[in-house]
Amino acid sequence: MAQTSPDQLPGNLTLHVGSEDALLERADGSSQSTELVLAPVELHRRNIQRRLREARTPKDGLQFADPAAVAERILDTAGLPTTTIDRIDRLSMIRSVLSDNEVSITTPAVPSDTQTVEQIRTEIENVTGFHPERLEVLQSVADGLKAPIDADAAEILNAATSVQRALRTRTSEAVSDVELVRRSTREILATQGAVWEAAFPGVKCVSLVGVSSVSAGQIDLLHAVLDAVSVPVHVHLRRGTGSYLSSRVPQLFDVADPGAVVFES
Repeated sequence: MAQTSPDQLPGNLTLHVGSEDALLERADGSSQSTELVLAPVELHRRNIQRRLREARTPKDGLQFADPAAVAERILDTAGLPTTTIDRIDRLSMIRSVLSDNEVSITTPAVPSDTQTVEQIRTEIENVTGFHPERLEVLQSVADGLKAPIDADAAEILNAATSVQRALRTRTSEAVSDVELVRRSTREILATQGAVWEAAFPGVKCVSLVGVSSVSAGQIDLLHAVLDAVSVPVHVHLRRGTGSYLSSRVPQLFDVADPGAVVFES
């Protein structure tokens, strides 16, 4: 499948499945515009750059970055903090949260060891972004499962949300790179795209590439760009999972207030 553009997709958004050459074709050097390429995985960025070299295609029109780096640039432009606690500090904080009984974990579904709790927190963050609408959907799915799986699923969701809330009270820094992306998403919308234009004045196109899954944070960032900035957005999906993901993308975009969270600001 070369590309799909269902009617229910946001305007200015094009999905590509198994058509990696489309990005390279847009970088043929014939355009003076700059395309911002969001490549979450460094290896994929290097692979694209290698293919450009092999094809002797100028890469002046491409600007590569991961979503966290884009978020930092946006927040820095807005004069907002960009510091994030690293995984070691996060694990230390979670250990303290558990030892102080700030979060009650009483089910076998959530072993109370730090590594497992952090893995659960990370997975729920990637799937929902702690967005109220997505959390509500996930809770409804959990409620519809048979016992005792329903209770275990609900406890996993509650543990992840409670730990995230506790971490937020312990630091003024972003809990994760994903939180930086959420903050930048909200700033793009709050400024009606002005902060994006100031941070990336020459960017006329945005692409997300090299993903076998799309996180809530990545979707919400693109959602904000589509809503607030007049630039086309391309999402390049891998062949293996792309067909399934392309059918799910409209639903992923179907939330109000991208970047919103259930926690108090």
